[in-house]
Order: sequence, then C-alpha cells, then structure tokens
Amino acid sequence: MNEKRIITLVGKSHAKIGNLFIYRGPGSKCRECEYSKVCIGNVKPRRIYKIVRIRDRVLFCKQYGIDMQVVEVVNAEIPVAIPSIQAIPGAVITFKTPECDREECAYYELCFPEGLKSGDRCIVSDVTQSVPCPLGVPRKKVLLQLVS
Repeated sequence: MNEKRIITLVGKSHAKIGNLFIYRGPGSKCRECEYSKVCIGNVKPRRIYKIVRIRDRVLFCKQYGIDMQVVEVVNAEIPVAIPSIQAIPGAVITFKTPECDREECAYYELCFPEGLKSGDRCIVSDVTQSVPCPLGVPRKKVLLQLVS
C-alpha cells in the first residue's frame, strides 16, 4: 500500500521504527513554539500513528526542555470488529460504530476502537477472525487503516 507519510516530531526516546503513538493534542506551551507547525500541525488529535522512518534531525524543544526527533509516520492499522459483509481485504469502507451498550462484552473495544470514529473512511488491510456478537450481528476482526 502506498501510504501517505507525515513529517512530525516525537520525543527522542520514543523515536523507534514501528512504534505506535496516539496524538492526544497539543500541550499548553506548544502554540508558542517555533516548531509547532511540524510537531503538532501535521497530526490530528485522537489518531494513532506508526513511525516508519527516523530522519537525521533532532530539534530541542525549548518549551518542555527535551530533544525531539524528526520522524515520518503513517496512519496505523487498528484492530476493529466490523460487519462481516464489509470484511474484504483492500475494500475502502466507511467505519461506523455499532448501536450497542454492552460494555461488558469481551469484544466491546474492537467495536469502539480508539483512533477511529464513525464516518471515517478506512481501508481493510487484513481480515483475521470471526467475532461472536451478543446481538447476533455477524462480525469479523480486521485491521483498518484510516484513508488520508
């Protein structure tokens, strides 16, 4: 898959190829920083990213007093339970959270994954298994990747 790469900054200690992170939003001092356009301007809050390349540049964050590594990231693949009819590798779907309030269900977190919200366009990158649904809806566990 030809994924769109995004340039951003992460703390140097977290800069390892393959690492995932959830961007939670800017810190209280970030807007004043000269690097904010790259550091926080290229990523979106509550999204999960995967580091795919580490660049040779390290920048010092004066606001928080830490070294920040320049990295390339892509939208991470997220494990999700979706209706079986949509579980086709390579298909581009619109993710929709189900109408379910059974938080005790062992698969609840797959149906309401962190990093995705209803209406997101995603590609099904892998189908792994069937997921039993207490509501009787045929579901499959898949890996979804947000389409930029």
